Amino acid sequence: MASKGTKETIVNKLGFKSSGSKQAEAEMDRLRKENAHLKQKMEEMSKRTERPPDSDKSKLLERILSLETLRERNTQQLLAKDKELETLRQHLHSNGGEVVASLQAQLDQGRREAEYREKLFQSLSEETGNLKNKLVAVSARCQALEKQGPDLQNGQGLTGEVAVVEDHLRDALEKNQQWLVYDQQREAYVKEVLARTVELEQQLNQANQALQQQHKEGCSDAPEKSSSQLQEYYDKLLLQAKRHVEAQKEAAARAQGELGELQRRYEERCMELVEAREQLQAERLSSKHTVGEERKYSADRADRMRSELDSMDARLEEERKRSAELLLQIQQSAKDFGNEKLDRQSLQHQLHKVLKELHKARDQITRLESSNQKQQSEPHFSEPSSYKPEFERLSIEGPIPTSTSKNLLDESFLECPKCRAPYATSQHRELLAHLDYCFT
Repeated sequence: MASKGTKETIVNKLGFKSSGSKQAEAEMDRLRKENAHLKQKMEEMSKRTERPPDSDKSKLLERILSLETLRERNTQQLLAKDKELETLRQHLHSNGGEVVASLQAQLDQGRREAEYREKLFQSLSEETGNLKNKLVAVSARCQALEKQGPDLQNGQGLTGEVAVVEDHLRDALEKNQQWLVYDQQREAYVKEVLARTVELEQQLNQANQALQQQHKEGCSDAPEKSSSQLQEYYDKLLLQAKRHVEAQKEAAARAQGELGELQRRYEERCMELVEAREQLQAERLSSKHTVGEERKYSADRADRMRSELDSMDARLEEERKRSAELLLQIQQSAKDFGNEKLDRQSLQHQLHKVLKELHKARDQITRLESSNQKQQSEPHFSEPSSYKPEFERLSIEGPIPTSTSKNLLDESFLECPKCRAPYATSQHRELLAHLDYCFT
């Protein structure tokens, strides 16, 4: 009985009513009727007056429309609140301590949301650090381009570097826009969490006041004892909830301050990025003249190298022709050398045969001379007819054969295998001396 009274007291202190849903529906109907009536009046006014309304009327109409939308929103919130009250009322009927448990669950949800916010803040800081590193890299790249600007010798290289830097700048600007959107979303989320925390704190205060009033209005000792224990338990829970709320407020304030500091730093980096972009554009404009001269110099150099390459190609073609001719000459020389070698071998073979024939002729001549000398040394007699055969043999082998052999030797000729010099067979000694001289 006491627990039921406690529940009703808590519900009344929290502002919950049993007939809340019926009143909300009646309020909704009344607001709908008023909205329809206002819309009808606006249409009649617009039909009556052909000229456009002045600024005051337009402001009044805008205010009316904003109030209508606000009423609609409030009615929706009231309906949602009624549903929550119904659920809370059911929980109160089932168990009195479930109200505090639901509040504790809401606090836990707020704590989880705070942890999630801290994680998002860490990711935001990491993303800011990455953007900072990119900005540092872009600024270093711009300084390097500024240092290397006078020493550049190729316009295409400069345009390539400028394109890379422009890509980096474009990427940084896109990141900037994304970060601004994310920052706005984070600020809205932080405000929502703070509002939710304040609302939970108000509910806890109301619950605390209700419990205190319940403690004062106790009827018996047993209910007073149970209500005092429940009051102590609720006091502990409220103290813990207040501590959590204070910690959440401090964390939210700290996150808000860090977020503002990061936003300020990011804006400074954006300004530096814009200055670097302007400086890069100025350098690009100043380097156009240098790039034109470099392109002209490169074109002249390319023409000169092209003419040199053409002349080198002509020389290479001539050298190829000469190499082909030399190769043909070498092949012909090798062929002539092979033929000469074969001729020499054949000449040596012929010389060997000639030498053999000379030796044979020399032996024959020696024999003929010896036989001739023997015939000349023998006496000639006038013999009778009985010695006629011998006389005929001697006359055949005597002076007559000698003249015949000399005529045969003079008629036959020998030639030198190398120079084709003719020598009579009787001049074989001169031929041998000539061969020794010709082949040495």
